Amino acid sequence: MRRPVRNHSPLPDPFDDPAGDVRPDFTRSVKPMVLDAYILQLGGGAGLSVPSLIAHASPFSKAILLLLLGLSVYSWAVIWNRLRLYAAVERADRAFLGAFRRLQPSADFRLVCEQHPQSLIAKVALAGQRSLEAASGVPETTRREYALRAMDRSATDEVARLERHVGFLGTTGSVSPFIGLLGTVWGVMAAFLNIGAQGSATLVVVAPGIAEALIATVVGLAAAIPAVVAYNHLLGRLREFGNATAQFAGEFLDRRPGGP
Repeated sequence: MRRPVRNHSPLPDPFDDPAGDVRPDFTRSVKPMVLDAYILQLGGGAGLSVPSLIAHASPFSKAILLLLLGLSVYSWAVIWNRLRLYAAVERADRAFLGAFRRLQPSADFRLVCEQHPQSLIAKVALAGQRSLEAASGVPETTRREYALRAMDRSATDEVARLERHVGFLGTTGSVSPFIGLLGTVWGVMAAFLNIGAQGSATLVVVAPGIAEALIATVVGLAAAIPAVVAYNHLLGRLREFGNATAQFAGEFLDRRPGGP
């Protein structure tokens, strides 16, 4: 008589189901996440738009965003104003240098300077000419020294005038990321408080607070990056103005009207 073959496996097969060989559904645990994403795609797309998030943000977050927006707008105004002014000064300097190098000894040097009111070099040259005229009774070496000092003071004052408001760009570039970080921390904290209130950590609960936090970060960087780039560029232009006036001082003393 043939004996039945027994199953000597020490562990049962977890996939054997006597009721019909039904295998366990491993996708059941991810259905809540899929459902959350589906809700965000259908109903949350408009609800999580940037304007909607800003409109429903907390008063503190709105204040952060308004502050960053104000810094950005004023920074762009300073950038536009300084770029236009520096371009006008450079054009006037080129025109004045051309007129100065064509100047005849009998020409009215003061009139030539006054014909280029936006020229930084013309203002420096006029300061040197006035110093030379005021020291007409002293030795030539002393007159040149007085003229150089007067031109240096004039150049310092004029470059400082051109540098006005440029420091604000450096401040904006340094402070804006930290202000955005403050808004980010506030948004993350609000997201965790919402999780505690809802008793759930699904995307529907977490996403609005995190998105609000990221908006503050983006706005902070958007305000800081152009300000830093423009600040470094404008400082370079100011150094060029200073170098141009220093190079012109020697040329002026050698070619000045009535000079040796």
